[in-house]
Amino acid sequence: MAGEDRRRGRWKSGAEPGGKSAQASESKDTSGDLPIFRDGMRIGLINIGDELLLGKILNTNARDLAGWIAELGHELAFNLTIGDHADAISHTLRSVVSESGVLPRCGMLILTGGLGPTRDDITREAVAEFLGQPLEFSREAEAWLAERLGVSADKINEGQRQQLHIPGGSIPLRNTAGTACGFRVEKNGINIFAFPGVPYEFRTMFDEHCRPLLLRRDAVLLHKRVVTFGLSESRQRECLKGFVTPEPFRFSSLPSEPGVTISLEAFVDSAEAEAMQTRLDQAWEEMLERFPAECIVERNGASLTETVFRLLKNSNRTVSVAESCTSGALGYLLTEIPGSSSVFRQGFLTYSYEAKNGLLNVPQELLEQHGAVSEPVALAMVRGCLKNSNTDYAVAITGIAGPDGGSEEKPVGLVYIAVASQKSVEVQKFVFRGDRKTNRWQSAYSALNRLRLLILKEL
Repeated sequence: MAGEDRRRGRWKSGAEPGGKSAQASESKDTSGDLPIFRDGMRIGLINIGDELLLGKILNTNARDLAGWIAELGHELAFNLTIGDHADAISHTLRSVVSESGVLPRCGMLILTGGLGPTRDDITREAVAEFLGQPLEFSREAEAWLAERLGVSADKINEGQRQQLHIPGGSIPLRNTAGTACGFRVEKNGINIFAFPGVPYEFRTMFDEHCRPLLLRRDAVLLHKRVVTFGLSESRQRECLKGFVTPEPFRFSSLPSEPGVTISLEAFVDSAEAEAMQTRLDQAWEEMLERFPAECIVERNGASLTETVFRLLKNSNRTVSVAESCTSGALGYLLTEIPGSSSVFRQGFLTYSYEAKNGLLNVPQELLEQHGAVSEPVALAMVRGCLKNSNTDYAVAITGIAGPDGGSEEKPVGLVYIAVASQKSVEVQKFVFRGDRKTNRWQSAYSALNRLRLLILKEL
């Protein structure tokens, strides 16, 4: 039964049959008297909020938590989203803690959302009803909030005070990133943690209150990661024909607009870490050798944006951009990293013929003869950008993002990207097949990659 309890994710205490102590798989967190799990366990997530259920906002908390749990060597048992309704919350909680419930048994349950001061923030009330306990005002949480606001306790307003109530029998959890108090409570062997849904606050509270309990001291995460660009998953499959992923590592490939992220990873016993690292290093090098070199953004796993920033900074070079259909997306990517002012000189947003002519000196007759979306105009734009901004590198984008404006000769998704330095000028034609937003971002990332390749060529 003891082994079955662990497989089902139960948080155990006391002694196993025969007098064996359960301390082999858990130790005590002296600050909160909670077990620290060394073995993998199951963790459940319930996201609370009508805005999440109705798809009004992106649920980044669920995505982030799944990644954190995997990195820590545990398993996400389920991921539920429910609205701001007390009955739905309490019914879901009863299903989770029930021995005969339909949901997988978990050892830790995390609730996000519904702890704010507004009328629809009812998580604390719903949990209190589920527990059969009244709400209680936490003087400890009051002191935390007064300290955070820099006021005396009697100056805390009524709305903020509402966030200081927690279900009876639960323990308040300090929120160092916001004003809403979290809490934890145990029910039927499951430790329930309730955190605010604001992503930054959720991340901070998870790191402070859950992550220390989930650190595995018996295992080490070994992983390798690389971002590729211009290597489709079908082409990747051909490159990896015959390649065998060594045990116990897992291969993953995640496509996105900034490129395809490829990784090998596994949790291994600490005693075997050195030998397994050697096995991983050998397999990783064998795998990367199968890919075209120009498609590997950075062998150390850096993103396309990070790599371009590093190349420019290390070579003491600057870049300027001239954008049309991307409406500033490329400039945004180039200035996303702190310190980008040392490498980014200037941006031209030239949507009209007049802007292209007036700001970039694109000849009017060239625009009338070939149209704004053409190779000659892209080349003229990048040359004008290079000259008028006094920079080392320039990038120009002109295209048809859609959904309108296309023709048989120039379809929606047609984009020309030109890059230039003081030594050379290049232009490339692309035809993207997404919607307006997708075409814009694919254009911006493709332009960033063309800049990367030009810099590497001239180093």
